[in-house]
Amino acid sequence: MKHSKRPTRRQKEIISALGLNTEQYLVCCESENIITLYNKHTGKTISRYKKKEKRL
Repeated sequence: MKHSKRPTRRQKEIISALGLNTEQYLVCCESENIITLYNKHTGKTISRYKKKEKRL
């Protein structure tokens, strides 16, 4: 398994849109629809569907 990385600005926006604290999570992997996050404090990984972004 790869090492988790700090989230980029775009990923931080996705994490906060999911209602999570960006300072507590690292990004394990990201695909088109799913983002997998690692919690620094509990050591658990979670996978969430990304919310659709409205683009103009």
